[in-house]
Amino acid sequence: MLCTVRLMRFLPLLLLLGLLRVAVAQSQSIPQAEPSLYASLVPDVSVSVKKHPLGPDLVEITMKAAGYPPKLLAAQIQALGGYLKSEPRTVQVWDYVLEEGNPSMHFTKATFAVDGVINRQLGSVRLNPFAKAFAAGTKPWIVNSLDFHFEGEVPTDKMIKLWRSKSAVVEGRYANTKDPRLAGVEFRVKLLTQDPSKMDIPEPGDAPIQPEKKPSQSSGTDWTAITVFLVAAAAVGALVYSLLLRGRPKARF
Repeated sequence: MLCTVRLMRFLPLLLLLGLLRVAVAQSQSIPQAEPSLYASLVPDVSVSVKKHPLGPDLVEITMKAAGYPPKLLAAQIQALGGYLKSEPRTVQVWDYVLEEGNPSMHFTKATFAVDGVINRQLGSVRLNPFAKAFAAGTKPWIVNSLDFHFEGEVPTDKMIKLWRSKSAVVEGRYANTKDPRLAGVEFRVKLLTQDPSKMDIPEPGDAPIQPEKKPSQSSGTDWTAITVFLVAAAAVGALVYSLLLRGRPKARF
């Protein structure tokens, strides 16, 4: 009887510990959502693309790093043309000055016309050629992220909304406005490799590719919680058994 009483004293504590263990195990098994690239990433390259009425795509590129070599940017534009299979035309590269005498307010910009970026027939745009062209840079001119704005374009179900692979992460969003002059589709790309041959951002017309899913972290068998509940169950069983042995009290007259 004394043993039963002691077990009964500790029963609430044992049950509480068991519940806490289960709660902790469940919370650890829930994967944490990754932050948006628009909230966690400052792009190294800004790319603006607009479809010309006669067909070509007009591209403007701004490099964030002050003093980015114009020759390097020109070479990357030529590489982009190779990936697009279209020769860039009327290429202009210059030093864009926001504030005289302040080196940090100098940005290398480029404008050119090219074909094959916006594909309205397939309802999508091409990001992979840009990722290939700007990867494999050398210090201090390594590009880790790009921001795209496609002026006047509207989103379709063929465009990437959120995509991840071992080479890159892509997140898209749409500028919801009734003014066609301000409408556009935006994408932000984080490069996870500097090897152009490994870039695999889906192209227009590609079969839908599911983002790579991280394996869920299973909490496994929580033997501590199981042991606690078994002990608590044993205590309850001992109490019930003790009450049965005592039987009902006899009536007094």
